[in-house]
Amino acid sequence: MFEYCKHPNVLPYVEAFCGPNLMAIHTMLINKPPDSGTKSSRHPLHQDLHYFPIRPVDRIVGAWTAMETINRANGCLVAIPGTHKGEHLEHDYPEWEGGVNKMYYGVKEMSGHENRVHIEMEAGDCILFHPLLIHGSGTNNTTGFRKAISCHYAAADCHYIDVKGTIQENLANEVLEVATKKFKQPFTDYALLWKFRSQLVRGKAINL
Repeated sequence: MFEYCKHPNVLPYVEAFCGPNLMAIHTMLINKPPDSGTKSSRHPLHQDLHYFPIRPVDRIVGAWTAMETINRANGCLVAIPGTHKGEHLEHDYPEWEGGVNKMYYGVKEMSGHENRVHIEMEAGDCILFHPLLIHGSGTNNTTGFRKAISCHYAAADCHYIDVKGTIQENLANEVLEVATKKFKQPFTDYALLWKFRSQLVRGKAINL
């Protein structure tokens, strides 16, 4: 899977944002299942920065690639153009009927009438986006799984922040609780979890 993070068709664009020393901080194979009727697989409108204890924000970029045709029927991405120029906003679980998956936080107080753009893609299409961009994805209303792969990159000279006392603290505490249960030992340092996850892609490892 890490070969995706090093793909020669992706890295030149990533370097344009992050520079030559690149770390992969978060990699996912996304396999959105058909909806069972609960709509719980919807990912609320959110900012990826809310998950990351890494700054500065302008040295982070996400690359998201479709592995097959992705459209409104199977739950394509939606985004609100221009929101990458805004602030890091408060997030929480939305009060939706049927709820959402664990860790699927969303921006609080979204009106529902924002100028959303649906991003329909074909296999191999790749989009890059800023971690403050407000985006999410819809329900998969087809009978098949919707597949995509993504990596968030950061400049290796970025730094970790302490999220205690910030709008990220609630999510961080939930992640630390999950890690403590999984590994059967206490975890109290949110940044440390991300340090373990990060891998050098190109150049030199500096801070991350």
